[in-house]
Amino acid sequence: MKKYSFQDDKLVETLRNFICMLQNDLNDQLDSVYIYGSALYNDLCPGYGDLDFLVIVRNNLDESTVSTLISRRSELKLGEYGTYASMLEGAFLPISMITAGEEGVALWWGSRSERIWETNQLDQFTLYAIKHEGICIHGNFDRKLLPEIGCDEIRGFISQFISSMKLHGKGGRLHSIDWLLLTSKFICWLREGRILSKSQAADWGIANIESSWTKHLKRSKELRKEPHKQNLNEYSEWLMDLEIVIQEACKDLELQLEKGPNFL
Repeated sequence: MKKYSFQDDKLVETLRNFICMLQNDLNDQLDSVYIYGSALYNDLCPGYGDLDFLVIVRNNLDESTVSTLISRRSELKLGEYGTYASMLEGAFLPISMITAGEEGVALWWGSRSERIWETNQLDQFTLYAIKHEGICIHGNFDRKLLPEIGCDEIRGFISQFISSMKLHGKGGRLHSIDWLLLTSKFICWLREGRILSKSQAADWGIANIESSWTKHLKRSKELRKEPHKQNLNEYSEWLMDLEIVIQEACKDLELQLEKGPNFL
């Protein structure tokens, strides 16, 4: 594996071992491996976030390979291969599912379980981020292999996010803070066309969004970095009262979406 700008030696070791595992389990099926998300910004948060990847395979996964990969995931989640290995989350997608949008057999390693996909279910913003920010750590890096996601598609995704936020944007759980962090992240993209990690989005929102809900971004970032604090009374009570703040953020995101991207 080539050396990348990852600052954490344990992360580099985890990715090296991950590639060796994939070569052993997938053999000639393995085309390329991409890393995206928090790892690229040295912003991984054990106990909260994930180590995001996309594995591109040459053909649809067969039943035996799916079974092998699910068993392998169970081993990794036990933590015996290190904390970062237990955080691996992502998709194994055949090339035809990505380039031609064909149906097939793919696999998703999710936070809660593994699922077989018949179509590519990665959202538009994730595909956009992989294409523009992702790092290929194995195989030939070919941006043309990844679909071109236009601004209108991203705006459509953000519109869906707003609808979901209106219905489900409530407090009470640790990951309720994601509503605020992602709102700041999407407003930054709409204004500047930049993709930020969630911690960067917290800092950017505090500095650039003039709205009362942004004062909660500091604590959101803190909880993301130190999730054990959710058990402290001051943090648990704060989380319980977060729904009003989340809905205020939702209104700001909706207004920004109506204005359209500023960077075009």
